[in-house]
Amino acid sequence: HTGNSNSGIIDSFLQDEGDLAGIIVTGPPPNSYVKSYPELVTNAADLTLKAMDKLLEKNGLTIDDVDWVVPHPGTDVVVQDVLKRTRFPKEKILMNFDKVGNTSAASIPIVLSEYYYKGKFKKGDLFLTPAVGGGFYWGGLLFRL
Repeated sequence: HTGNSNSGIIDSFLQDEGDLAGIIVTGPPPNSYVKSYPELVTNAADLTLKAMDKLLEKNGLTIDDVDWVVPHPGTDVVVQDVLKRTRFPKEKILMNFDKVGNTSAASIPIVLSEYYYKGKFKKGDLFLTPAVGGGFYWGGLLFRL
């Protein structure tokens, strides 16, 4: 990491892509269901990478400076697509989707808590937490422990 020992939030942002809202739809009650269109994975992966790039570029960092990426995946397929398009090591991407599924807005805090209490992190670690969600919003948080 960059060697900066200051802990706390470095940067964050949140944006929306309202024109993509239609790729996730919900049926009418009482048999409501969520249906996602095939382009969901591509758009979610694109925006995850865009969120990562935006935070890194704005703060003069590269992916090599980051110790941990903790994404809100939505699905494992999105993260697999992101992994194919970045050189960030898989072992430094933390998720628990395979154990608990999509926990919505709680996914990143749950993963951070889980791995923190396992002793995985050390003071000074740099975290990048990109997120994409229905509606279609995207953003991220860059912080140092």
